[in-house]
Amino acid sequence: MVRAVRRGVHYTGRVTRRRREIFHLATESELQSGIGAAHYRPARLPQDGFVHCCGEASTARAVARDYFSGAAEPVFALRIDPARLDAELRFEAPAPLPGLPATHTARARSFPHVFGPIALRAISGAAVLERSGRELLWPAKFAPLAESLAASIGARLRALEASGLAALRGLRRELSERLCSSPSRLVIELATALLEGGASGARVLASELVLHHPTALERITPAQVKRLAGRLTRWSDVDVFACAIAGQALRRGALTDAHLLRWTRSRDRFWRRAALVATVPLNVRAQGGSGDRQRTLRVCRALVHDRDDTVVKALSWALRALAERDAPAVRRFLASQHARLAPRVLREVGNKLRTGLKNPRAARTPGGGHRHRSPGSAVACPSR
Repeated sequence: MVRAVRRGVHYTGRVTRRRREIFHLATESELQSGIGAAHYRPARLPQDGFVHCCGEASTARAVARDYFSGAAEPVFALRIDPARLDAELRFEAPAPLPGLPATHTARARSFPHVFGPIALRAISGAAVLERSGRELLWPAKFAPLAESLAASIGARLRALEASGLAALRGLRRELSERLCSSPSRLVIELATALLEGGASGARVLASELVLHHPTALERITPAQVKRLAGRLTRWSDVDVFACAIAGQALRRGALTDAHLLRWTRSRDRFWRRAALVATVPLNVRAQGGSGDRQRTLRVCRALVHDRDDTVVKALSWALRALAERDAPAVRRFLASQHARLAPRVLREVGNKLRTGLKNPRAARTPGGGHRHRSPGSAVACPSR
């Protein structure tokens, strides 16, 4: 008999040896949609009353052949630790689904059935079954759930590479809808793994998955913010990270001024830029900002001497964003720091204060002086 590890849970069935692992198969969409705050609930659980599982890899392969060989999307195998379940586990006679092949029933005399949702803590690994024609091959190794989901999503990103931003945003909306009930930690881990995978568009998708999750940015930690920066190698990397992740974490209190001031002292110009761009969501209404003169100017003051062009442009952007909320404070800042500020900052911010535009002359030429989206940003950003 497989015994429970939690009081009040009783595992029954004609099993005399302890099971180290069992397996469950699901399509990618069913898996993503079924992940809740603490449990995974397959779509058929209410109808069947239990979760279908397999006791051995060989049986799971036979189930995959019967039920999933024609699936149009990736098929996942979940490896489950019975000792970490918090629902009843029984080994019972096969219960094949009506109208589908049942050759797998010849592989085993009994199958594990879990009479309740699968605790996420019991999922010790996951992997996609690779295809060889219509045959589904058993994975060589399993990885944590977030990593396996990221690997599958990364493959979709690579397939969409030539389709443009609209297709990427469509994928993001699809994933956000499916993962809306998932725990914030899983979504953050998924986003981090996506970023590490390096697929084209991964930074945009990863950042927006976190940004649009109901609780991820409310519960994110400074260490998780840092991991979601990944490798900042160009200004667009910085702006997606700083607008969608760091700035929103700052606005919600998950990051403090001390974190940004530490970035202003970095030898890496992109981290210094990130400190400035992270103040933009404090002041831009479309990004949730209501105005924060004190925090914005504190970071700006720390970088008035910086002459790296990447940082200078960010300083101009941060001050122009604040000018939308508190123009008198920006005028006073320009006056007090005039001798220290780069000419570009004085010119662009001065133009903004006088005319409402960064570059009025460009606005008079075709296509000039327009508002646009930062590459991959989830919200409209003022021109930098």
